[in-house]
Amino acid sequence: MREGGEPNTPLTALVGIVFAIVLFVVVVFLQAFFYQQQRAENAREVVAVAPQELSQLVSQQLGELHGYRWVDEKAGVVAIPIGRAMELVVRDGGRSPWPSVQPPPPGAAHTPAPAAAAPKR
Repeated sequence: MREGGEPNTPLTALVGIVFAIVLFVVVVFLQAFFYQQQRAENAREVVAVAPQELSQLVSQQLGELHGYRWVDEKAGVVAIPIGRAMELVVRDGGRSPWPSVQPPPPGAAHTPAPAAAAPKR
C-alpha cells in the first residue's frame, strides 16, 4: 500500500496478469499430461492385450509354417518348413517342379500380347 492507504494498482495488475498466465500454463500442462497418460493406459490395457483366439491362431500358423505336416496323405503331398522350402528354391535356382509356375528364363524380355486390330468399315 502507498502512504495514503491506497493500493498500488499497477503492481496489483502486473501480479494478477503474471499469475493468470502461470495458471493458464499449468492448466494446459496438466491437461496435456492427463491425455498422454490416458493414451498410455488405453494402449496398455486394450491394444497391448492380444485376444486369446488371436494368440492361438498365430501360434497355429507359425506351427504350420515351421513344421512338417501332411497336406494330402493319399496323394503323398507333404508340407515342409518354410525355411527348408526357401533353401530348396535357392538350391534349384528358382525352378519349380510344376511347369505352370516356372519363372521366365533370365534375360527374357516380357513381350506384350499383340493388340486386336480394329474392324474396318
